[in-house]
Amino acid sequence: MLESLPDGVVVLNQMGRIVYANRQAERLTGYRRNELLGRPVEVLVPPSLRARHRDRRLNYSVLPKPRPMGSAGNDFPLRRKDGSEFVVDIALGSIGRPGSMQTVAAIRDATERKRLERDLEHRALHDPLTGLANRTLFFDRLNQAMLGFKRDRRPVAVVMLDLDGFKTVNDAFGHVAGDLILRRLAVHLEAGLRSTDTVARIGGDEFAWILPHVAGSGAAVRRVRSLLRSVARNYSIDRKQIEVGLSAGMALFPADGTHPDELMRHADLALYTAKRQGGGLAFVGRHVRAAAVRPHGPRPSRVDRPRRSRMLTQ
Repeated sequence: MLESLPDGVVVLNQMGRIVYANRQAERLTGYRRNELLGRPVEVLVPPSLRARHRDRRLNYSVLPKPRPMGSAGNDFPLRRKDGSEFVVDIALGSIGRPGSMQTVAAIRDATERKRLERDLEHRALHDPLTGLANRTLFFDRLNQAMLGFKRDRRPVAVVMLDLDGFKTVNDAFGHVAGDLILRRLAVHLEAGLRSTDTVARIGGDEFAWILPHVAGSGAAVRRVRSLLRSVARNYSIDRKQIEVGLSAGMALFPADGTHPDELMRHADLALYTAKRQGGGLAFVGRHVRAAAVRPHGPRPSRVDRPRRSRMLTQ
């Protein structure tokens, strides 16, 4: 009966040595049955975990408690004969009489289940179109960044980003072309990030960016201006060139707000100011007053004030 089970099965004596292994256990581990019989079960455990596994096995032999498949904490890395490792789900039970109890372990490959779990988790936390973080993950990362301020006392910048004239693109070329631009833009945005930054698509053509551990407002402004400069480019659609630029609004934690919603509201206010002024970057000062960033004198440069998206003949 055990030979026909889809799960691997090994039986251990009181010394923790393998006294039985079915065919599926051979397939999972890469060992032949005669190579397993008589060996300590720790041969199937990664070396770094063997001591801990031995202690837990001894505790189980003293107080055996059935553990069904799928129980919390059942996932365990199994080591194959070739040294490779994979995650398995293990169910435990006991057979025999007191004084001669044997432990039965049913082993199931959890690789596909873990892959599906990771896939579901990624879908729950990322935008399906661009692959960027979604609103849920964004606010989680923002809360973490704000907690980090207590350790290093360095501000956190929150930047709202919005495509200039994106409606024109959708109206002229359709939503398929608009989606293509959003995906390409997402790639360029991620390319300009530090490993500690997070950029998210929070709706339509709106993005949000977290810059933790910035040296101050001046450093944050330089980072944002550099990003705007790097993503302002032409995209080719239907053999026409579409010039795409971004507007940005920035707020700093804790100077401009101490709650995520407050920071987002102030960054959005700054973005609105930037859009009214024709694009570029604006930030919120200490008195919640949006101020435009001027890179060189009173007039914004072409980069800091990107033109609204428009079609250019090729």
